[in-house]
Amino acid sequence: MSLLIKRIALLTIVVSVYGVLFFAPAAATLQGLQVGMEGPDFSLKTVDGDPRTFADLKGEKLTILVFWSTWSSKSEKVLARMQKLHEQYKGRGLSIVGINADEQHISDKSLTEIKAERDKLKITFPLLLDQGLTVFHEYGVIALPSFVVLDKDRLVKYELSGYPLVGAEELVDFVVSTIEGKKAPVVREKTGYLPNKEATRFFNMGKTTLKSKRMADTAEMWFKKAIEADPKFILPYLSLGKMYLERGDAASAQGLFKEVIVREPGNPIALCESGMILVNEGKNEAGIAQFESAKRKEDSYAPCYYYAGYAYGKAGKMEEALKMFDEAEKINPFDYLIYVYKGKVFEEQKNQRLAFEAYKKGLELILHIN
Repeated sequence: MSLLIKRIALLTIVVSVYGVLFFAPAAATLQGLQVGMEGPDFSLKTVDGDPRTFADLKGEKLTILVFWSTWSSKSEKVLARMQKLHEQYKGRGLSIVGINADEQHISDKSLTEIKAERDKLKITFPLLLDQGLTVFHEYGVIALPSFVVLDKDRLVKYELSGYPLVGAEELVDFVVSTIEGKKAPVVREKTGYLPNKEATRFFNMGKTTLKSKRMADTAEMWFKKAIEADPKFILPYLSLGKMYLERGDAASAQGLFKEVIVREPGNPIALCESGMILVNEGKNEAGIAQFESAKRKEDSYAPCYYYAGYAYGKAGKMEEALKMFDEAEKINPFDYLIYVYKGKVFEEQKNQRLAFEAYKKGLELILHIN
């Protein structure tokens, strides 16, 4: 088979899978999960091969899940900070669990590096291996490192993406004040809006039905029911908007994203999705302005960067475009859409070789090929 035919075949597969898998309900820090909702249960092995579940490891008051990787420049600082917190509060109701997400399938080489990092930092809290990135995806992590703070019933109490300087100390303040039973005035309110239980139940039904080919169409009904049950609950608006985008109904999607922006002016997902609609309508500058606004509000949301990369590429600003794609990869290299949009940019630049390489990388991630 000639190289050209291989390229065409690969592009066809990627575009086809891309269309099927485009939808992903999202929240600012986690996808499809927010404070007040129940985190998924899990069962993983430690770096030494011992199986552990949430029930085995949970704290009586709080459990911090730390999603990290050896390639993330912030992870060493994160692990060292969490070790200090572990030493101070391990007997007082706090459990800290590190979940490594180095690769889709962790190799022997990566395992050696993970153990070396553990030994170097003298980490004594459990480190688990997320083979296949199952828990990473179930929690909807969008950047490494990330934190999810759960209570003993697995309800999300706090979440933080990307370990920003100010946010990191607020996380620690929240944990310490909760463990010690104090109300620390320096803790910024992080709970956001807590939806009512009926709305949450409808939203979760929508997410569940999306996983079924036979029942996926009923997700729209469940998301609408969630909005009716609690109009202030943001996630169903975002999820429904992405469903409409997948169907090609950009006008309806834009209406929902604008509704979110009215309710939460700084919501990065709504700003970025709305901005991408503008770009696709030929309003490049307006779209880029929204991406930049969203990044100022949340600098760890990878789609804002690769959407911006695509917009800059369409404008012929390849230096800015490649910088945006590089930033997106640093945040979450497991997001296959980074490489889809990069491939589209190279295609428009008539660089078929680089387009092929980008699409190939995206396809490998979709198929979980390491």
